[in-house]
Amino acid sequence: MDSSPEQQLLFHARASTKTHCLDQPRSITGAPTSTSDHTWCLVRIARMESKLVLLLLFSLLCRQVKSSSLEEDLQIEEKLRRLNKPAVKTIQTEYGDSYDCVDFHKQPAFDHPLLKNHSFHFNMRPSSRPKRSTNLERSSASGVKSASIKRLDCPIGTVPIRRTSKEELIAAKMQAKVLALNADPNTQESPGNHFAVVRTKFDSGRRYDGGGMISTVEKPPCQGSQYTGGRIKISSLAEYIQAGWIVNPSLYSDDQTHLFILTGASCFNTQCGFVLVCADHPVDAVLQPVSQNPKPVYTYNFFIYRDPLSGSWWLELGEDYSPVGFWPKALFAERGFPHVGLRDLATHVEWGGLVYSPLDIPSPPMGRATEPHDEASCWDMTTINGNHETEAAGDTETYVDQDKYYGVEDLGHQDAPLHRAMKYGGAGGATGA
Repeated sequence: MDSSPEQQLLFHARASTKTHCLDQPRSITGAPTSTSDHTWCLVRIARMESKLVLLLLFSLLCRQVKSSSLEEDLQIEEKLRRLNKPAVKTIQTEYGDSYDCVDFHKQPAFDHPLLKNHSFHFNMRPSSRPKRSTNLERSSASGVKSASIKRLDCPIGTVPIRRTSKEELIAAKMQAKVLALNADPNTQESPGNHFAVVRTKFDSGRRYDGGGMISTVEKPPCQGSQYTGGRIKISSLAEYIQAGWIVNPSLYSDDQTHLFILTGASCFNTQCGFVLVCADHPVDAVLQPVSQNPKPVYTYNFFIYRDPLSGSWWLELGEDYSPVGFWPKALFAERGFPHVGLRDLATHVEWGGLVYSPLDIPSPPMGRATEPHDEASCWDMTTINGNHETEAAGDTETYVDQDKYYGVEDLGHQDAPLHRAMKYGGAGGATGA
């Protein structure tokens, strides 16, 4: 087997040093003229070998790191190629985002290995929708208005996919690793992540076909790899799906408030698994306007429910509750017993705020601004029971992991336009876990 350059260097250095020792003056009997000279040569050989061994190990480590880095770069480039599909049409928004109108059957979701043999089509809609108990009675006088997104004019049969940069993909990968630590917030802490939520109780024994909320739209300041947002989360053990609003500079390359969805702990937006069926409504668009202190307050609607026939989880967004897409049943693990995982009914629904910051940087605000009392809200909080009926959220509890910096209050049942409501927020500033 051929030796490496480092091994060859070590061999020649040993030989050279030994030759030098052998070349020392010797007596007529062949013994070294000085025992100390010979000992010095042996020590020199040992020192040289130690240094060269360290050099060899360092060189091999660098080579391994370089190989690993190259492999990661190739994986990222391949992922970018699969995300940024050939476009029928490209639309540039006023916020600098580029959306490619991609043929429905070529969208990134269908690169997922579990969706290779799908039979989905652009005109798919849920087989039935749960009856919504209410819709907010808004009025300009009350200071409550609807936020909106810029609707896109992608051709029928195509879906809008936001073009992703290499930096954004790396950020998404790193943030997914952080979120993966929070598979079950009831039993596991997540360093850098902080939550202020109302959630259904873990020991209630109830099952849910989904849930909804009308969320105020906020724009808390954050920077770098930090993020801050509000969302609804549907979960069953370690499987969960989420939808909401978020300010996430590293994921979106700006400080705007965006829509977002999350599939488990690994997939933001359309990066894998979620199937879009709407040509004009992206799931990661900028939301405008945002709420101000004290008014006006702007809101956006989120509604997630399970189709009783297909088992897919549908997402409806906006004031008109547009069905923008779904999480296919095939994405979720098959289980050996009932009521476990999102192939069946969910076990928990959660509403409220989340933030993230590296451990050595004070966490960002949650809610409307930087003062502890400036709070975001979730209104018209609903769950969907096993009979596919919408109900006001019940049997709930509050959870906040850093009550020095963030707060949450369950407001219970209120008059219109709030109905079942909660509020959350805080100035931030937490460091460490």
